[in-house]
Amino acid sequence: MLICLPKPLAYAVVSFGLNSFSRKTAVSENAYAPAEAQLLVAGEQTPEFYVVARWKFILLSILSFGLYFYFWIYKNWSLHKRSTQQELWPWARAFFYLFFVHQLYRLAKKRILDRGGKSNWDLEQWATVFVVLTVVAHIFEKLPKQIPELSFLGLVALIMLPIRVYVASEGQQLINLAANDPQGLSNNRLNAWNLLIILPGVAVWVLVGLLLAGVYP
Repeated sequence: MLICLPKPLAYAVVSFGLNSFSRKTAVSENAYAPAEAQLLVAGEQTPEFYVVARWKFILLSILSFGLYFYFWIYKNWSLHKRSTQQELWPWARAFFYLFFVHQLYRLAKKRILDRGGKSNWDLEQWATVFVVLTVVAHIFEKLPKQIPELSFLGLVALIMLPIRVYVASEGQQLINLAANDPQGLSNNRLNAWNLLIILPGVAVWVLVGLLLAGVYP
């Protein structure tokens, strides 16, 4: 049975239905707005470089006998990939980090200049010194295995470690500046993961000291 309504009443019913549907649709769409806004904010806040305080960088690098360099480079390229959506392999650049130090420093300096900042830091010089020292140290570590008479070079390589760490920490200063955190305050404390490096590192350094005391009285 079909019920016929007067035209004015029919128009009123249709208008009411459309308005109700529009309000419900608007509400359902707005329900996702905060989540989308949060995603946008999160995307804007994604750091491009790995920030770490200089003292912490030096401590972890020395106690890990330079193994921290691999983690350091990996974190920088991993964050750069997330921030720029570039296609690259952070783990590969970390494994062959000597080939990518110059490029990392150039990116950091470019970000500083793009923001209108100034940097007189000679990145090419510091990057080259770090690479050369690292290559020489690795050679000094390997030679005694082939030529026992050159065993003293192993000690020289060990002495070179703090120098390499200091040179690399200069580069980290530039990276911190590019990340708008010159002092590295956002990563200025030790955490539980750092203890996994510190405790074994201290033990190994003590052992090395005892061995050196016996070999070189």
